[in-house]
This record gives sequence, C-alpha cells and structure tokens, in this order.
Amino acid sequence: MNQRVKAKASITTLLVMAFASLVGTALATVLAIQFVVGRNAALDLFHSRGNVLVQLVVSHLREQLDPASAQLAFVAEVLAQPGGAIGDDRIADLLTGALAAAPQIQRVVFIRPNLHAVVVDRSSDGVAVFRPDFSIEPAVRAGVEAARARIGGVWGEMIFAPGLNGPAINRRHSVWRDGRFEGTMVALVGLRQISIQADRSGASEHGGSAFVLSGRDHVLAHRRLIDPFPGLSPARPLPRLDEIDDPVLAAMWDGAVATPMLGRTTNSHVVEARGARYLFLYETLGEFGDPPWIAGAYFPLGEIAMPLRNLALAGLAGFGVLLAAVVVAILLARRLAAPTRGFAREVAALADLDFSKARPLPGSRIRELDEQAQAFNRLLGALRWFEAYVPRNLVRRLARETAPPSSERILTVMFTDLMGFTSLSQGMAPAQVADLLNAHFARVIAAVEQSGGTVDKFMGDGVMAFWGAPDRLKGHARRALACAAALESSVAGTGLRLRAGIHTGRVVVGNIGSDARMNYTIVGDAVNATQRIEQLGKDIMGPDERVCLLASEDTWEAADRPADWVRVGAFTLRGRASPVAVYRYAPVRADVP
Repeated sequence: MNQRVKAKASITTLLVMAFASLVGTALATVLAIQFVVGRNAALDLFHSRGNVLVQLVVSHLREQLDPASAQLAFVAEVLAQPGGAIGDDRIADLLTGALAAAPQIQRVVFIRPNLHAVVVDRSSDGVAVFRPDFSIEPAVRAGVEAARARIGGVWGEMIFAPGLNGPAINRRHSVWRDGRFEGTMVALVGLRQISIQADRSGASEHGGSAFVLSGRDHVLAHRRLIDPFPGLSPARPLPRLDEIDDPVLAAMWDGAVATPMLGRTTNSHVVEARGARYLFLYETLGEFGDPPWIAGAYFPLGEIAMPLRNLALAGLAGFGVLLAAVVVAILLARRLAAPTRGFAREVAALADLDFSKARPLPGSRIRELDEQAQAFNRLLGALRWFEAYVPRNLVRRLARETAPPSSERILTVMFTDLMGFTSLSQGMAPAQVADLLNAHFARVIAAVEQSGGTVDKFMGDGVMAFWGAPDRLKGHARRALACAAALESSVAGTGLRLRAGIHTGRVVVGNIGSDARMNYTIVGDAVNATQRIEQLGKDIMGPDERVCLLASEDTWEAADRPADWVRVGAFTLRGRASPVAVYRYAPVRADVP
C-alpha cells in the first residue's frame, strides 16, 4: 500500500511569511514613532519651559548672593596688601564701601583674632558703624578659630536677627597678610529679595509656584516669605516645608507617582496633592553650604495631559496591530525553533561523548529540518556502532583529539575465560548461545569500564582488558582487582564458571596494524604472562567452584597487598625461567564462622 506523502514546507517560504508579517507591522511602527516623537516634543516643550523658570530662579539667587562673595573677596585682597597695622577706621571705610557696592548685604562685620570687631550695619537712616567686643561670646570665638583654619570664603548657616527683615545667610571670608591671620569678615545677606524674584519668575501664571529649599525640609524662598513669617527666631530661622501654607509644596517628598508617559529624570518627579498631579522640576545647588539648596518650581499636569492622551490612543491602535504581528511571529518562531532546540540538545549529548544518551530526532514538515533530522539519525547510528566495536574511552579520546601515540608503559592486564562453556552451550539454539554470551560480556564490560579500564578484544567466550591506557590511570592494579572481584557476583545464578588472570607489567600500547585496518591494543611479555596465569585456573579451580580469580605477585604488590587476595603458590609459566607467585581472590565471608 502506498503511503500518502505529506507535503513539507520550505524554510524559505516560512521566512517570506515572517518578513511579510513584519512588513504588515510597519504601519504600527510608524504610529509608535509618531507617538514617541509627539510625546517627546510635548514633554520637551513643557520641561524646557519649566527648566527656564528654574534657571531663572537660580539666576536671581546667584544675583542676590554672588555680589556678597565678590565684595568680601575684594576687601580681603585689599587688607592682605603689605603695610603697617590696619586701623579700625580703615576697615570701617572698606566695609562701608562693600555695603554701597552690594545693596544685598544687610550687615558686614570684621572680627580680629582678639575678638574685637568692626560692624557696619545698613539701616533706614543710612550706615551705622559699631566696634563691639566679642571676647565673652564662645560662638564668635569658635567662628574665628574656624576661619583661622581656612583660606578664602565659605557660606555659613542661616541667621535670624532683629533688624534684618527676615532670615539671612552669612558669607565668611578669612583675611591673611604676610602669612599672618588678621581676622575674618562676615556679611549677612537677606533672603526676602530671593522670595520676591521667585514669585516674579512666572510659575504662578501656569498654576504653579517657584521655591528654594534649604535641604529637603526647610523653605528658604517662597511667595509666603515675602512678608514677615510668624514664629521665626534665631533658633528657628526658616519655616519647615509643612508650615508654609502650600499643600503642593508640602507634599513634594511624600512619594513620586508613577507616570510612564512623562518618563523619569533625576531632577523631576510627579506628586499627587489636592486631588491633582503636579510635576516638580528642580536643581540641587551645593555651593551655598550644607545642607545643599534646592531651587525649583512645580506645575499642574493638566496642560500636557490631553495632548499625551490623544497620542496614547493613537499609540494603542498601533500597538494592537503590532501585537497581532508579534503573535504571528511567535507562532512561526516556535515552529522553527522547536526542532532546532531538539537538534542542539542531542548534539550536546554527542559532545559529551555519551552516545547512549542521544535520541533520534523526529521528522518535520519543514523540508530542510527533516533532512537535518535524517542526517543526524544516520550519524547517531554510525557512532553507536562505532562505539560498540571500539573501546568507549578510546572513542572519547579520539573524539577529543588525535589518536594516542604508541608507547611503552606499565599496565595491568586481565584475561577472562568461561570453563565448560562449549559443553554448556550444546543443545542450545544459536540465538540462545549468543544471548547468554552477550549478557555475560555486558556484565564484564560494565565492570571494566566502571573501574576505568579498557576492553581490548573478545576471544571466543573470553575477554582481554587492561588498565592505564589510553589515559594514564593512578592505582590501575587496585582497580583491576576490584573489577575482578565484581565479576564473581556477575556469574551467580547464570550457570557459568569463570576464571580470570591478572598481571601488572611493561607492555607496548598503541595503534597496531596498517592504514587499512588499525587496532588499539597492547603487546608484550606481560600480556602472555597474564593469559598463562588465567590458564592456571584450570588446575587450581575445584570442580564445584564457580569462580577462580588469580593475580600475580606484581599486581598484588602494586595494589598495596590487599588482604582478600591469598597466596596459593609459585608457578613456572611457559616462557619464563623463574617461578611466579600467584594470589587468589578469597574474601572472608560474613556467613563463615
């Protein structure tokens, strides 16, 4: 009966289908690009506008504070010029000039190392000069000592003092002349003007507000600080975030709301307050002391929410088309990938050189994959036959590298033989004889390979094996004796009688033969001696015994004189002038008293 031949698709056809599906997604891709571009444009516009406002706040902040730094540096440079002692009148003139050049400065002080000071204060009536003595002020003394340890200027802490019309920050600058510390200057800059400029930045026109924070918890500039803020004192110069009467600003650090549409940057986040979402944009300024200042602004998201929603709807439509294309691509990819993964898995088993673990590949409706599976299955069959005819460890050695070179080594050799097998097999069918022998050989091969040995050849109902080649093997004599001991139990219940001979000696091991036919084997006197030791079993083995395992004294010595091998005598082997001491495996039985 003719079997129906199933049509097999070409991988080229499948690839054409895949590419066609990808082309079909082009429209969705264009929509996605349009969404991303539109989203980025809207966000860039919004962020740019916000960043401009933030930079405006930062600019006003620096315009308010930088002149104080510049004036103190100028005065320090003048005082550092060589000359005679600097009198208080000269210092007062310089400090008065600094106040005139920088209206932001409310008060400037020069403190000598002896804590005598010159104070120039700005008031509604003009400029007032004082010469106080701070000798009894520990805080002033500590400040002067800190100034002595540095060169140049630094921003200090916030200050709230009567007559300053609100909080102020102080700028300190050390004065040195000719390597000698002359004193320190302190300028107080009011912060009210920063709040005024922040309120004028334009953030309120978009429903937002500009601000400057000292750290994360205190407000330095805000529209609520334009007028005197109640409750401030020298111990508490700035209000906390939750005291400023701005619920949105108070919620700035309560937790960012996830907004994938807006993305995320290190200087912006979204919070939820008063039932709406607000975008905070800010910049951290570390130049004005510790804690760092945070200048920023916040805006409601309503202005950009609608354009982004429209873009999202267009993007979702494109995503639907893209999703359908992805499903088609996944189905095709799985159809192609499953046989490929199976092929890779089985090839990996071959790479481990354990051909019994590799499994034949199933056929495929795809022509090229089906041809691949058939070729692999033929290769697997050939390798399994190859492994059956050639010692397994030699197969693995040949698969890893070139054939091992011939060399002279000391190895341990074993010959086995079945006594009376000819008479036992009489009357048995050929298939039964083969099955009996194959089962016996399987047990012998397993014992040899488990002990690290190599099965050389089968000789009728006997086996020749050796240990120590092709790979060098430590303790090969001990391993060979352990293998022989394992053979004793392998014939139990089989009706077979086994004898074995084991000997350790020098042999030539390598490839013996010609280019047409090569055999990896061993030759030498030790091989002949081993076979003759095995044949001694004919005379030593009793008629009722099932196993007779014999080993030479060389093997017994090399195996560290195992106690369960007992000397049975010295025998003259054919071809040898000196007798050879022979030991027999005779373990102590647990059931023997």
